[in-house]
Amino acid sequence: MNRRGFLRSAAIAAGALIFGRTQSAIAASPKKIVKASKFPVGSNQKFVAANGSPAFLFRTKSGVFAYSAICTHQGCTVDYFKAGKKLVCPCHGASFDPFNAGKVVSGEANFPLAKINVAIKSGWVVQS
Repeated sequence: MNRRGFLRSAAIAAGALIFGRTQSAIAASPKKIVKASKFPVGSNQKFVAANGSPAFLFRTKSGVFAYSAICTHQGCTVDYFKAGKKLVCPCHGASFDPFNAGKVVSGEANFPLAKINVAIKSGWVVQS
């Protein structure tokens, strides 16, 4: 390896180590969404997922769960309608059931909403 290649490899290795943790360990750290004490059973809220896309978080007696807010039909952003307990796309009217694995209830979408892994850890609802 020539000097330039060595310096580049060293820079990459140094950049991958931040405060004793590798970048992959940092990326694997859970993203805090909301304090569990501020998010009681029956709550729902929008949040920004770790990948930067909009998402919805729900809490029931059995725990917390979340779905991408990106419609699987043409990528519009769905919104939650509490009265019908559905996530609905304003573009073409597709609706999804967040309490049944994000499955399509009606409309032109063919696939359920993407699930986002969330959990309650150390008093926080986090995306893992």
